[in-house]
Amino acid sequence: MASPLTPDRLRAAGPLAALGALAAVAAAVIGMVAIGTSLGQRLDDGARGGVSAWWDPEAYGATSRFLDTISVASLAILGAVLMATALVRGRPRLAIAAGAVLLGANLTTQVLKEVVDRPDLVEGAGVGPGSFPSGHTTVAMSLAMALVIVVPPALRWIAAVGGCAYAASVGIAVVAIDWHRPSEVVGAYLVVVAWTGLVMAGLVASGEDPGGADARLGGLGAALAAAMAGVFAIVVWVEAARRLDVGSAIDDRTAFAAGAAACALACALLGAVTTAAIQRASSSPRAVPQARVRRDARRHPHRRG
Repeated sequence: MASPLTPDRLRAAGPLAALGALAAVAAAVIGMVAIGTSLGQRLDDGARGGVSAWWDPEAYGATSRFLDTISVASLAILGAVLMATALVRGRPRLAIAAGAVLLGANLTTQVLKEVVDRPDLVEGAGVGPGSFPSGHTTVAMSLAMALVIVVPPALRWIAAVGGCAYAASVGIAVVAIDWHRPSEVVGAYLVVVAWTGLVMAGLVASGEDPGGADARLGGLGAALAAAMAGVFAIVVWVEAARRLDVGSAIDDRTAFAAGAAACALACALLGAVTTAAIQRASSSPRAVPQARVRRDARRHPHRRG
């Protein structure tokens, strides 16, 4: 039976819940401005990269191949590996939380893309199909946040750097080859952060400690998580260096350069704030889960305090 909420748990979960709610509101505001106003549409369209298969086939081909690594299959496989990492650490609730973020964020993005159309507000551009938020960017950012959730606290910032580097690279790439606009990339980051904040707030409020670990499995789980974080970071940089070629798009494209920088900055800031909030909840002096208290009491019957 679930243990009741306590003031300590609510205080610990508060920042995460506030982060999730603010991210959801920010995504809605960005969408309304970028899609629902003529000024927003002009700024958003002006920041696209313009790399095409006709004018720059090498850059377009390399960038599209980089993006082809993102698919439903890759999301399922990597998501399963991330959840397995939490299970190996003896943390089934963290596995469920990571799965909820992956599934919730990506389903939300697909639903929004179906229901949000782009009206014709700028010089006869025509009504466009739903493209807010970016699906590719949502996949990349949700994998990054799931990695942050399942690794031990000591490795969280390493995981955040590697994961957000990947998500930022994907965001810039989809803007460079005109698959998406900057607002759609930032919107995807915000959808993922909203889900991460709200899911982790619920987990913390239920009494789960995002930083704890079963002592018998902690070493193996930490080693697996460290290996995953390292491989994740290496793959990001190798693939970016080998496939992601958007340098030519920046030449004489000040608007695109500014849009790409905004996407990268948004990814970095949101990733940092989310990671810090999870770390803060991990070290919060709220009540420890009762199962652990009872287990410690059995192991150390004479210990007080």
